Amino acid sequence: MSGGHAIGRQWQGVSREGNVGAPYDVTATSRVAEFNDVEGLERQLAHGDVAAVLMEPALTNIGIVLPEPGYLDKVRELTRAYGTLLINDETHTFSAGPGGATALWGLEPDMLTIGKAIGGGVPAGAYGMSAELADRVLARTDLDLVDMGGVGGTLAGNAMSMAAVRATLGEVLTDEAFAHMTALAEVFTEDVRAVIADTGLPWSVQRLGARAEYRFAAPAPVNGTASRAASDEELDDYLHLYLANRGILLTPFHNMALMCPDTVRADVDRHGVLFREAVEELVGR
Repeated sequence: MSGGHAIGRQWQGVSREGNVGAPYDVTATSRVAEFNDVEGLERQLAHGDVAAVLMEPALTNIGIVLPEPGYLDKVRELTRAYGTLLINDETHTFSAGPGGATALWGLEPDMLTIGKAIGGGVPAGAYGMSAELADRVLARTDLDLVDMGGVGGTLAGNAMSMAAVRATLGEVLTDEAFAHMTALAEVFTEDVRAVIADTGLPWSVQRLGARAEYRFAAPAPVNGTASRAASDEELDDYLHLYLANRGILLTPFHNMALMCPDTVRADVDRHGVLFREAVEELVGR
């Protein structure tokens, strides 16, 4: 979930009427803890019915919310203590660098999931698991009998998707490309930070590798609830249209910029100039 961890319980969900498979309240099978809230996570784990914690190492879909120092280490410590699997969703946080946030921050999840970024936008997805978890799965010889032992179906192993993944990871998202993109994102972030400081607006900017985003809150939000509260659709529209009308396209949701291997310094510098003009017009300078 965008605001924190989605935590799956160990029993199958049933509807309020008791019908297996019928529509049911998601809270019947899941618990939620806010990001960066260690005590809140432990309260949910203490129920003893949590099979897995599914989380982004940093929130992204609700705006970039970075982990506070020591938070991810504590998540790993707690999940191990309570016998709960830890799954890192790197679909967006792959922008952190080669290997995503897991490699950048030396994380040790039991499983990792990732999406279409590894295929350059072509529909694709992948997951991996630790050697320990793989051994546990392979030790079960009965899983195929209950249709849980493999990945199959119409879309599995699609040849075009696999070719796109191979080309993207081997030729496009190289270590050198990530270094280039991250360096430009750093410049982008500093340009925005300077404008915020010069105008005195209560805004902030966050960066995750090649991804950067400015928010209408200061200091930067530390969880999904605070991040959502910082949203302002009118300001979003103003900045998107101001920049789009002058040749700069941000992502179509909130104010996030993604560097790509073809992004150049002139692109970032132009954004910096236009962002300053947009903000100064907004505050009447």
